[in-house]
Amino acid sequence: MQKSRLFNVLIAIVLVTVIALTVREAFATSNIMAHKDAVQRTKTSECGSLPSRYSIHTESVKETGTRLTYTEDGPTGVDGGLMYLLSAYRTCSQ
Repeated sequence: MQKSRLFNVLIAIVLVTVIALTVREAFATSNIMAHKDAVQRTKTSECGSLPSRYSIHTESVKETGTRLTYTEDGPTGVDGGLMYLLSAYRTCSQ
């Protein structure tokens, strides 16, 4: 009789542990999905603020004698501004 009771208690402990782990994983999954949706909304707003891809053009600057890239919002910068802009477009297209 004692072994039967010990076996039942052991089964109950295992069952409670399995249920607890399942609930924890369900909450973790829902948290990840909520975070993914928030990131997607942020990414959408950031992508919407980029200038038009077709507005990228070069202009000759007479003062420096060089050609700089411009968008509809102004110059893209000389220290990697165009590279950043193109990488942002690549991130938004995914």
